[in-house]
Amino acid sequence: IHQVMKTRLNSKVAGIVLLMGLSVGMMQCEKQAIAEPTVEFQNLEARGGLDPATLCACLTENYATDALSDDEITALQFMRQEEKMARDVYFAMNERYDQKVFANIIRAEQQHMDAINCLLDKYRLADPVLGLGYGEFADAGLVKWYGELIEKGNKSLADAWQVGATIEDLDIADLESWLAKASLDNADVKAVFGELMRGSRNHLRAFVRNLGWIGISYDVQYLNEDIYQSIIETTTERGSGMLCPALCDGSGLGKGIGRGQGNGTCDGTGLGTGKNNRQGNRGSSNNGNGRNG
Repeated sequence: IHQVMKTRLNSKVAGIVLLMGLSVGMMQCEKQAIAEPTVEFQNLEARGGLDPATLCACLTENYATDALSDDEITALQFMRQEEKMARDVYFAMNERYDQKVFANIIRAEQQHMDAINCLLDKYRLADPVLGLGYGEFADAGLVKWYGELIEKGNKSLADAWQVGATIEDLDIADLESWLAKASLDNADVKAVFGELMRGSRNHLRAFVRNLGWIGISYDVQYLNEDIYQSIIETTTERGSGMLCPALCDGSGLGKGIGRGQGNGTCDGTGLGTGKNNRQGNRGSSNNGNGRNG
């Protein structure tokens, strides 16, 4: 009897040790998952986008390297950090709620970060997020804002969607403000910022749409109300990808709704013309025949 009881006790102890080991392992995995993105989010080619090297080559080879103004330098370094903040918040929200909207937008934010980093490299500017992990920022304001957004988003899924809409609201407003400056005139900077705005408008629509499904509205905070309404009332903007290779291979493929097939200028400032006279947003200039994207 004593031997049976001893055997059972040993079995229970072994079971407890095993459970403790599994718990520690899961905690370590969870900590690692929050600290670093999965391979899927690191590999642009795996998720259907351009790898950073190809993107950087496009921006270097197809756009002039004109001297940057002080505003352009500040804008690039700040937006690199703001796009990282958006990516990091969405990663944390996806870890908590496992929602497709966050998973998809993480990918886009990473590619936005890559595009800005290409310009930092092109103009030999310091990368303000170099060596920083997820949730880490050099800008004290972003550190504070990140913490506030994470705290709010952790309350509920609806709050997380509100956080997403808030980020995109501010992102678009910031990009509009930068693009409105006369000193921001380099074609490559304007092209990248224009593409970032297109993506952010789509992200804003996605978060507002998710909120609408559960009967919650988003109150615009940073954009002009009329501009916000025009974005929400417009359907998703289709693009040809992050500037390249469609925009920069001479095919004249517009980035917006219309996709032309003429000779593109690759300056990111023209409008791609498609069927039914529908125009794309900041596509390459062309007069070729197109189709709706």
